[in-house]
Amino acid sequence: MIMYSDENYLWGIVAYYLGCLLVLLFLVRFKDLLPGRHFRNQLILFVAALILVPIKAYPDTGYLAPAWFVSLYEGLTGPDDVGFLRGAKPIVTCYLVAVACYVLAILLGVFKRPDAGQEEEAMLKGGEQNKS
Repeated sequence: MIMYSDENYLWGIVAYYLGCLLVLLFLVRFKDLLPGRHFRNQLILFVAALILVPIKAYPDTGYLAPAWFVSLYEGLTGPDDVGFLRGAKPIVTCYLVAVACYVLAILLGVFKRPDAGQEEEAMLKGGEQNKS
């Protein structure tokens, strides 16, 4: 007996990811409440990896579900504590890939502020005036 059709599954996953997008937009909007630019960005990357990474809900089906939810469900209902770790491997892997991409983007200067060059020039001019 099938509880849900493929179309129901599809719309459920679309609704879940739209909700995740709203959560991430909320975090980005209010990220200035936390100190440290790189810490804030790492936190957003972790939350994104935590809520967005899917795994198979059951090993014998092709349906995907959020890894955190599958781990929580299997950890609470399973006979041993291994269920809690089922989703940890893909979550950690995706987080580490996101961090590597973030570090690469920082090194390439993708996230430079537009006024950063002007600040550097002002500091250099201020330093030259102090020497005179």
